[in-house]
Amino acid sequence: SYCEKYGGFIFGMAVDMHMDIFVRQPVIYDRVDIQYLRFESVENVEEIQHHIARESLKLAGVNHSISIYFKADTPMGTGLGSSGSCAVGLLGALRHFRGVERTQAQLAEEAFQVTQRLGLPDGKQDPYLVALGGFTVLEIDCDQSVKWYHPDINTQTVQRFLANTLFFYTGVRRESAEVLRDQEHDRALELKHRTKAIGRQILQSFIKGNLDDFGSLMHEHWQVKKEMSAKISSPEFDRIYDLAFRSGALGGKLIGAGGGGYFIFYCQDQDAKSRLKSSLVGFGLKEITLAVDYKGARVVEFDL
Repeated sequence: SYCEKYGGFIFGMAVDMHMDIFVRQPVIYDRVDIQYLRFESVENVEEIQHHIARESLKLAGVNHSISIYFKADTPMGTGLGSSGSCAVGLLGALRHFRGVERTQAQLAEEAFQVTQRLGLPDGKQDPYLVALGGFTVLEIDCDQSVKWYHPDINTQTVQRFLANTLFFYTGVRRESAEVLRDQEHDRALELKHRTKAIGRQILQSFIKGNLDDFGSLMHEHWQVKKEMSAKISSPEFDRIYDLAFRSGALGGKLIGAGGGGYFIFYCQDQDAKSRLKSSLVGFGLKEITLAVDYKGARVVEFDL
């Protein structure tokens, strides 16, 4: 809703965590089988309860004789773009299955169309970042067209970013749609303008190699983000963030829509990073090694 009036800007990174989607043709029967947290076996695609799988199959024109298995490194509802990853990965596999090849950007756009068919308030950032990999900039026009590029970021800057960053799983899952729909209020427009401006400043801090500015800007971003909805944070998350900030973080945020999922913190140096880790021990957070996936979406065919 914001992009349609004012255009959008995204500077993001593909995290080296994956959703693997396995597709094969059954030997005997013509049904559609899908295995995820539950198992579905249907004769009609319209009967599929997994909404992204159902719409992806319909978009790809596959309606029988297929088995699909999902495996992900993180649960859904954790802010890392699992819906976008699911749609991009499945569409890539289905297109290849039918002998139709798509570029990564084309898969991203098709995956976005799946979320729109489902009426989800998702933006274009998740499917595009997933599909393209690496560090990516998206300029989104009011007509929803996307111009994208991989910015020129020094290798040493990336290494310093990864070395001084802490990434924690909170163990809390949530429905991002509820958080996003809670942001349709008058003041949200001003806050989103500010968020977009901060994003452009953060991109420049990476290009110039000034990551201390990045940390400070992320702190500002978190304060702006929390004003958009009371569902973005919680008293417990506020305690975690405040303690992390006092212990050495220049800035941080909950990834994605907020309300749960993953915390990211950037520290000035290794001493500050060690202090921060020690201060958060009692909260039961799970530290995840942060790395960049530069390949983006890809299809591998196995000769079994």
